[in-house]
Amino acid sequence: TVNGIAITYDDISLAEDELMGLVGQLPERQRFETLVGYMVDRILASEAAKKDGLETSPEVTKRLAFMKRKAMQDVHIGQILRDRVSDEKVKAYYQKNIVDGPRQEEVRARHILLESKEMAEAVIVALKGGADFAELAKEKSKGPTGATGGDLGYFSPEAMVPEFSDAAFKLKKGGISGPVKTQFGWHVIKLEDKRNKPLPKFEDVEGQIYQILIGEARRDIYAEMREAAEVNFVSAAPLTE
Repeated sequence: TVNGIAITYDDISLAEDELMGLVGQLPERQRFETLVGYMVDRILASEAAKKDGLETSPEVTKRLAFMKRKAMQDVHIGQILRDRVSDEKVKAYYQKNIVDGPRQEEVRARHILLESKEMAEAVIVALKGGADFAELAKEKSKGPTGATGGDLGYFSPEAMVPEFSDAAFKLKKGGISGPVKTQFGWHVIKLEDKRNKPLPKFEDVEGQIYQILIGEARRDIYAEMREAAEVNFVSAAPLTE
């Protein structure tokens, strides 16, 4: 309480909605304390404004009218969204677009990063002579993956620069590329494996799907409202001092 005025969990929840962009990344306890402090300041300032006779001032009245419309908008649209975006629709989206949708291919590759084309060609000669790729990567590669034998793990095409991805995805399993030039230097690439990208678990993408469906539904709601309304845009000359 602040001078006997209660701060409730509902107040904190509304403040969190208002300040999510600022406090969303804070740890839960720190976020809660920040929001409580925000509400304490709001009560103190608003009570001081009352004492100064601002409660019925034109500026406050104008802002109250604006915020009332916002509150009604938020509550009304929220109610419609709860009806339109159900758990069943989220599961159906997951099934249609992820489980039954196109599967993205990804590869696992190793590479050796070198300073010149000549050095890359020398590495390729050594590999054709029976040298071990991982050991050569540890010995020759100037990239950060050299210590792990050049292993890049699995990756999709967009995860690497285009020149590198193009060369890697053209290889057959076990194949070794010719010298590949990128902005980082010269690469020799070995393809370890190809596979379809594993399906994410429903619970891992449920929140993202909700946000996608909520965004689509919100656009549809406003489009329907505008289509049923008469909306006129009036041109006005820009204000000048």
